[in-house]
Amino acid sequence: MTMLPEVLVRVLGPVEVIGAARPFRRAWCVELVTYLALHPTGATADAWTTALWPDRLPPEPTRFSTVSEARRALGCASDGSDHLPRGVGRLRLAPSVTTDWAQFRSLAAVQGPRAAGAWAAALELVRGPLLGGLRSADWAVLEGLQAEMEGAIVQLAIDAAEHRLARGDGRGAELAVRRGLLVSPYDERLYRLLFAAADSQGNPAGVESAMGELLRLVSGEAVHQLRVPHGGPVDPAEWVHPETAAMYRSLSRRPTPHAPGDGRRPLR
Repeated sequence: MTMLPEVLVRVLGPVEVIGAARPFRRAWCVELVTYLALHPTGATADAWTTALWPDRLPPEPTRFSTVSEARRALGCASDGSDHLPRGVGRLRLAPSVTTDWAQFRSLAAVQGPRAAGAWAAALELVRGPLLGGLRSADWAVLEGLQAEMEGAIVQLAIDAAEHRLARGDGRGAELAVRRGLLVSPYDERLYRLLFAAADSQGNPAGVESAMGELLRLVSGEAVHQLRVPHGGPVDPAEWVHPETAAMYRSLSRRPTPHAPGDGRRPLR
């Protein structure tokens, strides 16, 4: 009989452990549970100790008490077994513990008529920057896990937005893109889809707002100080990818910055 998950470790945003028997009394317990939850095949003592304390090796009593407190806090599954079973030389969470990352991957893999709903549900799991609040999350970067998670979320956001746009659902496309931007705020592919989503809704102000948001992000406060000659508007081409600038100009109703008297007509 397959054990159903009873504890959810949320990592697609601020880290939370849902379903534990009681609050964690030691700060490093959440770090340990998170690490193990993202290593479902388990981890050796050397591996999880190095991940949590990369700069120093804590005393053995600290490591022992961290594991013991994590086990007590997680509690037992409905069949009476520990969510964090005892092991010799290796720690591994029981199948009764899962992550929102595992749920995301399952939903993202859905194809066919149910794909749109499943993809939307997957993206709703994304709440903010990944693994937020951990004291030590360098291991996720070093192992390539954070890049893998970000890449999968952004790609699903792109696929979902394109799917919605193809069906004339600009609002749905915008919502999908916004979830992707939570984990990858500098990805201009997402901003181009945001332009398209606003245009699909007949919202030219939305196009301008999205470009303004991107410009503030990539240039910081400097964008508010920049002006082309004679007080014209900022030229996005100075700050963003050419494809982004070209798409913005094709949808924007603002005049394109150019030197006075050069004979060019603004694109609309």
